[in-house]
Amino acid sequence: MKRLTLSRRRLVTAAASIVAVVALASFAVTWPSLNKQDGEEKNHERASDAGQSADIAPNTQASGASAAPAAVRLVQAAKSQGYKPIAESKYLTLEADEANGHFIVTDKRTGHRWKSYPEEKGYRENENQGKWKANLQSPLMFSYVEFNVRRDLAKESNLLDEKGIVSSFEATDRGFKIQYEIPDLGFVIPAEVRLGDDYVETRILKDGLKDERTYTEEELAAKKDKGARLVSVRLYPFLGAQTSEEENGYLLLPDGSGAIVEFKQERGGTNNYYSEQVYGADWAYSANSSFSIRNPVRMPVFGIKAGEQAIIGVISGGSEYANIVAAPSKTFSQYNWITAEQNFRFKYYQYTNTKKTTGFVSFTKDLIASDRSTRYYPIARKDAEYAQMAARYREYLTDELGKLPLQTADGKIDLQLHLLGADSERGFLKDSYLPLTTTRQAEEIVQELNTLGIDRMSITYLGWQRNGYSRYGGSLPLSSKLGGNEGMKQFADFAHAKGYRVYLDGSSYSYNNTGRDGFRRSRDGLRDIGAAVMEFNSRGGDDKKTFVSPRFAEKVILDDLKVAQTLHVDGYAFGQGIGALLNTDFNEKYTATREETKQIQQLILETTKETLGHVQVAEGNGYTLPYVNHIQGLDDDISGDLFVDRQVPFMQIALHGLVTYSANYANDSDDYETTFLKGIEYGAVPSFVITHAPSQQLLKTRSLGQFYSTGYKDWLQEMVLQYQRFNEALGDVQDRFITDHRSLADGVYETTYSGGKRIVVNYNAEPYEGNGWTVKPKDFAVVS
Repeated sequence: MKRLTLSRRRLVTAAASIVAVVALASFAVTWPSLNKQDGEEKNHERASDAGQSADIAPNTQASGASAAPAAVRLVQAAKSQGYKPIAESKYLTLEADEANGHFIVTDKRTGHRWKSYPEEKGYRENENQGKWKANLQSPLMFSYVEFNVRRDLAKESNLLDEKGIVSSFEATDRGFKIQYEIPDLGFVIPAEVRLGDDYVETRILKDGLKDERTYTEEELAAKKDKGARLVSVRLYPFLGAQTSEEENGYLLLPDGSGAIVEFKQERGGTNNYYSEQVYGADWAYSANSSFSIRNPVRMPVFGIKAGEQAIIGVISGGSEYANIVAAPSKTFSQYNWITAEQNFRFKYYQYTNTKKTTGFVSFTKDLIASDRSTRYYPIARKDAEYAQMAARYREYLTDELGKLPLQTADGKIDLQLHLLGADSERGFLKDSYLPLTTTRQAEEIVQELNTLGIDRMSITYLGWQRNGYSRYGGSLPLSSKLGGNEGMKQFADFAHAKGYRVYLDGSSYSYNNTGRDGFRRSRDGLRDIGAAVMEFNSRGGDDKKTFVSPRFAEKVILDDLKVAQTLHVDGYAFGQGIGALLNTDFNEKYTATREETKQIQQLILETTKETLGHVQVAEGNGYTLPYVNHIQGLDDDISGDLFVDRQVPFMQIALHGLVTYSANYANDSDDYETTFLKGIEYGAVPSFVITHAPSQQLLKTRSLGQFYSTGYKDWLQEMVLQYQRFNEALGDVQDRFITDHRSLADGVYETTYSGGKRIVVNYNAEPYEGNGWTVKPKDFAVVS
């Protein structure tokens, strides 16, 4: 876990995305049309809200006024067909306007209506200027590059400004299919909207997708082909978008544990907005570019709450090519909005000389064509909050990804114990092998912890590979100085006799700097789009590690699993390139798209689980969940953007009861006390990283100086105390879902579990008085 965290920090070199938008020509605001009943009865009310006359009814020939030009561009006919019933499911109804594809979903359980366009209430003309007037009306926004003009610049536009049309509309059993065309650019974007029992899914269809205009000889003679090609699409980007007219609402960002952006009428104008790639950056396109310093998006999910209603969006198809984009009010317009952006091309740096000192920025030429879909789940409670949104995402994980709930037998937690085995010791002429926790010493540590009352343990062995923690490749057989294969087998058997599981750290398979396993850098290394082998300094200077091709790593791991079986270990704890990083590979011998790399990682996880029984993952992405039983290093913090208002444990609420999880090592934390309390509040389990050798020994090593204090004797009593206190709070609810989480006061939070158990955590220096109970300062209490 720590290895991955530090690697990510070293690679991050730039600030979070901060973008300014330049306003273009103004357009008259014309909201998507409503059906006659809704439109005629509420037109006057809506016009009053917007500070306009009732003559601005959208896409219609208003009495005494001409239809707005922007609306005419969208439809084939001069008048809208109006909203008509299209489909109905168990809990939802769908109405749509055939002329433009906008729709309204009504939740039969609550009566709430969700529109594919921004809510009209609170609209003010002067707060939506320039191009954003057209953006807000359009059923899709898109960006494109003109390869024959500026190959380094993506232009952002929308259906209205580009004079797009609806070329076909077809009702289906559960919704409708629609085809959008932008004739001037040659783009054809087929889409589908369909109902599930309790969700509406929007989908960009691969079949029929086109982004190249065919010119006649006469047209080419008259004007130059600009080479316009599609870069990204936001389909129905303002579904659920709201003004801050009423401040009882927020955007939910998948940043860290979960970040809330409150609706604020008085929020100052800002150019900051949120745009992060799901599953993190693709390193294959990283040359001469910078990575975001925000937390990677681990789960393809987002949400919006407005008043008493809330909706959660899940990118259900093409998540590996998606960004999640959001902006608070007064950033680009007066609306708070959040959406999925699907990428079909990526920006990269193309070198123009062999020394790789000069080059230019461009976008990839080939279109990555695949179906892309997002599901929107209205929450059935009228008082819905992020806890209920997380609960619906948890249901998605069980129903759609097949993640089974946890089953515990004895009502006790597992202490997550990480043992540092060995590393390379610095030498004048050459390095030497430095054992820090041999398999025999590991038995001593485990025995002592068991004697002191730790009944349950999950043990991950780090630095077990033949050449130690900082040497990648050729993991097996184990060094005799550590205990060899036989020593690891004996340790695993010893741990099993006490009811503990043993895992081998699998993050070392992501790199190679030894040439073992038959690895050749030029042949087997992951290559970026410029065909450069991806290497990183592992300790400064000229000691580099090469990121191995995912297909090469797959072969090595599957071969090593056969040996791991003979060691009697229970599984691997993967990280870094397996489960936490997702890269395209342009190595011609091992070519893999980002989607194929995801599939390779899933195959590794699945095969490991089938072969050894269990899998853990460090900082794992959402696609790992069907295979893992524990997540190490689950983010319990947020990035801290200026416009983010507060942190919530959205991810923990969604995952608790499905997998166990831990945050940073307790003995490697900058704020030990807060780390402990947050673990209790968020339903985590305690995690420590230790060595049999004193902590000072780590200073001799190549890589382990990053750890603060690991000597196990220094932490024995604290490990036992934390184990006891975590068990007191959470031992009997490890297999229970978190049903609610709320702030009782500044610095005081309550977490509720199915069955009714409530835990209150007090971060303050003063006691907190509840209804017949008290929580001490910097402490927690079980109150029911």
